[in-house]
Amino acid sequence: MKRICLLPLICAVLLLALPARGGAEEEAGRLLAASNERLSLYLYPDCCAIDIEDALTGRVWSSTMNDETAEGLKIIPAQQKRITSLLFVNCTNLSAGLGVVNNMALKAEKDLQASYELIENGVRFTYYLGTYQVGLQAEFTLEGASLVARVPYEGIREDGEFSLVSVDMLPFLFSATDRAEGFFFYPDGCGAIMRFQDYAHYREPTRLYSVYGDYQKQPALLDMFAQEAPEVLMPVFAMNREGRGLMAIIEQGAETSRISLNSSNNIIGINYLFANFQYRRSFDDKRVTTRDIKVYDKEDIQTDYRLRILFLEEEDPDYSLMACVWRDYLLENGLVERTERTPTVAVDLFMNAPEEGLLFDTPRTVTTLAQAEEILVSLDSLGVRNIRASVKGWTADGYGKTPDRFPISGSVGGDTDLKRLVATAHRLGATLSLTANFLEAASDQRGYSHRNDVVYTGNHTILTTLDETVFMLSPDVAQEKLAAFLNRAKDFGLDGLRFERMGKYVAYNYGTRRYLTASDTLDIYHAMADSAAAAFGSAEAEGGDTCLLGHVDFFTDVPYEDFGYQVTTAAVPFYQIALHGLVDYTGRPGNLSSDLEREVLRWVEMGYIPFFELTYDNTEALMYTGYQGLFSAQYTAWQERVAWAARQFTEGPLAELSSQLILRHERLSDTLVKVTYESGTAVYVNYAEETARADGVEIAGQSWIALPASR
Repeated sequence: MKRICLLPLICAVLLLALPARGGAEEEAGRLLAASNERLSLYLYPDCCAIDIEDALTGRVWSSTMNDETAEGLKIIPAQQKRITSLLFVNCTNLSAGLGVVNNMALKAEKDLQASYELIENGVRFTYYLGTYQVGLQAEFTLEGASLVARVPYEGIREDGEFSLVSVDMLPFLFSATDRAEGFFFYPDGCGAIMRFQDYAHYREPTRLYSVYGDYQKQPALLDMFAQEAPEVLMPVFAMNREGRGLMAIIEQGAETSRISLNSSNNIIGINYLFANFQYRRSFDDKRVTTRDIKVYDKEDIQTDYRLRILFLEEEDPDYSLMACVWRDYLLENGLVERTERTPTVAVDLFMNAPEEGLLFDTPRTVTTLAQAEEILVSLDSLGVRNIRASVKGWTADGYGKTPDRFPISGSVGGDTDLKRLVATAHRLGATLSLTANFLEAASDQRGYSHRNDVVYTGNHTILTTLDETVFMLSPDVAQEKLAAFLNRAKDFGLDGLRFERMGKYVAYNYGTRRYLTASDTLDIYHAMADSAAAAFGSAEAEGGDTCLLGHVDFFTDVPYEDFGYQVTTAAVPFYQIALHGLVDYTGRPGNLSSDLEREVLRWVEMGYIPFFELTYDNTEALMYTGYQGLFSAQYTAWQERVAWAARQFTEGPLAELSSQLILRHERLSDTLVKVTYESGTAVYVNYAEETARADGVEIAGQSWIALPASR
């Protein structure tokens, strides 16, 4: 069944005249499109809004801003059209090439043609913006306690000079005024919340979070004055408004999606949060140097986008419950499996970095393979067990001369030495992996083409550093480099491979010879991780992008905090709550912390694996290399503290909790945290110098205790 609406002239007529046929029932000016035991989906005849009624909670959620606290809020007419729109459609004129994007709410398009068609369990809307000659479809269906929103690629039309840039999906479903009780959750770093009544967010600019990272703003490509982009590890956002909650999961197309956080301001006193589905990326126009002009992809991203919205059952859900809901989703959909985990400590053994000279580089070796054996034996003698060791900077040209490949640097040893190190690790009950970077290429390295094997952006420039010393390899070339690496590495009996950078961003390539979308790259990443796991038994990744779940079982450098925008009220360990007991992860090395005791407390609070990066010799030898950040790592100065930290996690109550799920994380005060596990054991972490008291127990200053449920 179909109905056509020409807005705004005949919306009122349709409101009165549309019959309820084909299963649609009219109720209070809206039509029932679908229902199940939990939810009912209603549409409005102008095709610009929907309602979802939750029978369990009695709450009606609307795509129109319907916050209970919005009564009396003054909104100018232009903005009233925006907040009653189901979608925003963003278009640009590629022919003009001015880089200007028109952000169009459906209600504000005078030549809008809109129709609907009932489909199984829902409705399909078809829109055509006559002014821009751009059309698209949007489908909304009920699946149990979820609403699934989908934008099928096959429904997109571009008939004129304008082209689709992106679609803002349900921009005001997740919305609230500053008077509302509650918060937004968004995946900034480990996770962040913005409380509606926290005035600090007022008039802050819109923040766009690129899911799985912004490839153009990775640290390797930025100069000292450029701002990095936030790490975004999860395709999830959520809201608690007046005691009821929603959670959104980008199920399809996450690698090319963004999450938009918008704060209240003088023009529109509403906070709102939504998913932005990209069809064309923007790039700086290099032909213009006097001002910034964006150019957009000529070809669109050909993907279906799919967003699942969960209607949370529990009253007044907090970020802990939201994290548990997402974890249940991951497990139920087979995106991660639960296995028994062994309590462990991670140790990186750094070996060699080059010091650049006028004519030749000089290797600066601080650890050999034989000395790495000594370090492992020494740590074992101090009671450090189950070490998860990785060798870093082992290649002939030293750390940073990527892509990494054999042979082993003569200054650190040879094949026999690596085999002996592996054997020693196994004898001690440790595992040994190699750290390698296949995604970046140094300009002075051979074995790749600077024109054909590298990443091109949409403005036809090569993605490289400002001084052109580091290039981004096309993902398919990286996969070829890995295959050659595995042919040599399989002979050493290694236990794993650490992929540097892979968990921090999802690449793409606009090169004419090697055109790859982000979705193509994600498939390549999965294949690379799977091949490493098949060869060694384990695949590891630097970063924590959850698009690698099920393919990688160990993440390093997972952030503790958010990026630090003013809009954020607090960082929360959403990532850690969701994934503890399912995958192991580390933060930054403890030996690089200014306060190891506080770092250990943070590891305890968030379920991190204790992690250190050590060398045999003093790191002063690295002073003039590109690896200057390892300022304190000599193992003799750190081994006692490594043993002290490791014992807390591999012995006693924390060892028993390493495989358990976290149920709740609570901030009892600014300096006191309580973490509850599925067994009922509660871990209290006190960051203050003074003794704290909670739940009838005392926690000494700057320490932690674990209390079993049977206490």
